Amino acid sequence: MIYAKKSGRDEIKFNLTKKLAVLGVVSVLFVSFFAGNLIISPAMADNGNGNSTTSNGNNPQTNLQQLKQQIQQDQSAYKQAIQQEQNATKQARETLRQTTQQDASTYNQATKQADVTYQQAVQNATLVYNQASQGATLAYNQAAQQARSTYNTAISGAHGSATVVGPAMAARDQAIATAENTKTNAIVAAQVARDKATYGAWATHQTTVYSALATRDGSDGTARSTYYTAIGNSTLATQAQAIGQAHVTADNTISQARQTRIAAIENAYVTKDQTVGNAETAYTTTEDSARVTLDNGYTQDAKAWNTALGVYWTAAGPLLQTEDNAIAQANAALTTAAGNADGTRDQTIDQAYVTMYTTIAANSS
Repeated sequence: MIYAKKSGRDEIKFNLTKKLAVLGVVSVLFVSFFAGNLIISPAMADNGNGNSTTSNGNNPQTNLQQLKQQIQQDQSAYKQAIQQEQNATKQARETLRQTTQQDASTYNQATKQADVTYQQAVQNATLVYNQASQGATLAYNQAAQQARSTYNTAISGAHGSATVVGPAMAARDQAIATAENTKTNAIVAAQVARDKATYGAWATHQTTVYSALATRDGSDGTARSTYYTAIGNSTLATQAQAIGQAHVTADNTISQARQTRIAAIENAYVTKDQTVGNAETAYTTTEDSARVTLDNGYTQDAKAWNTALGVYWTAAGPLLQTEDNAIAQANAALTTAAGNADGTRDQTIDQAYVTMYTTIAANSS
């Protein structure tokens, strides 16, 4: 038969029980011995030995006193062991409390700092975008104003001459179209930079938060495992470590899922910005080409001019529809990409929770 190993507390308790039993037996023997001596003492009043010890040299009363002392020592040792065990448990519990409290504090601080950093990054990105957009618009307005001023100066003394007015209109419209495309490209570049900075900052925020969360969960799991080890429960210690690791794995998986989604959304917005910008510049370039052709064909002949206007609108009319369709498709592509990214993220997170709680269930008593 195999017996489990006794703890120090159990061993002391066992020895104490044995010695109490021995004390009882010795007490009975001592009473019996004393009674026997009373009965036979007249016959043995003078046995010639000259001493009161037993034939084997042992004094029962002395032995009994020694046994009592030993039992008292065992009782004291038992109480001391109990107190030490209680102190150790109390210390282990306090260490666990302090560790989990510090873990929570560290996590909260990291999260708050991540929030502040993200908000500052978004504010900076928005500020840079606004400055770039305002600068591009101002440059366009100045260029357009300069082109109109040059045109007005050119035709001021032309008296309606087609050879002067036509080329002057063409130069004006060409300069304005070029300035408008420059403005559009600058704003698109600023939008792309803003979106990348914003989503990059959000990705950093999520990485920081979930890294801090994983660190907290891992530390908490280790702290609980250490606590259970200290109080002698190896089963719960193993379970606590496994549960802590399950949380860490889930945290890391969720973080990666969010990173993937953020990257997909960022790319979708950048693509949309660029597609819309290309549609706008394509419209401006094509419309300007038709307008310059009209300008160069300027004539004071009303019939000929009306015919030229008809040709211009035939070319320019569909351009707005083409631009609008391109922008609508870009927005639809953004919506689709965002939906797909959200769905993939959510599915991954759901599976991470399934795995985590399955592990927790398997390690719960």
